[in-house]
Amino acid sequence: MGRQYGSATAVSYSKGQIILGAGHFDMAMIRLAQAHSRRESSRPCPPHLQSILASHGAWLSMDLSELHEWNQGLFGLDGGTIAINHSISDTVTILPVEIRPGGGSLIFSDAEKTGGILLLHLTRVHKSHACVQLVFQNCARQFACYDPMTDMTLVGLVPDGKEPDGWIAVRLHGNPWQIANSDACRDTHAPILKREWQAGEHDAVILRLPA
Repeated sequence: MGRQYGSATAVSYSKGQIILGAGHFDMAMIRLAQAHSRRESSRPCPPHLQSILASHGAWLSMDLSELHEWNQGLFGLDGGTIAINHSISDTVTILPVEIRPGGGSLIFSDAEKTGGILLLHLTRVHKSHACVQLVFQNCARQFACYDPMTDMTLVGLVPDGKEPDGWIAVRLHGNPWQIANSDACRDTHAPILKREWQAGEHDAVILRLPA
């Protein structure tokens, strides 16, 4: 059975924000929603700066190449799923994602490292939220490093590293996985605080961000 696509009735608008309800959405549907929002607003927000919220039951699927213009924009996760597929390019895309109380899932497709990098910055503005899953498909292992100097955790990228281990790196404040073990890494002059995860039974590494 195919995934049910979202409809106009599953999209709402609030204070310049596009809110996706239950259903499957792609970038073409996002652009239609943005056009509707601009028509209805007296002070429309530029498309690449408009906030997109995936609420409970929403599945938003996009290719990396479709995100290039969103370097200053914001996606929100409030119980929904955002799935990002790799696409070949020579561009580094920076994507902010704000975690809301409903939590949700971020899924990253399997890809050979053939160009195109996504740097995803996770922010948590609420003191508590439901669990957030970071799913790396067809990935044998994944790692995270904590830098106490900046109080930042990097997934898939060592501190001061030039490129991520794959095509995706995730950055977030604090030390949510309580990483305390030192490990010597290539490309670094001193041991760093690092933790590794192995793939589960479905050939995917799943990192669960505690509530």
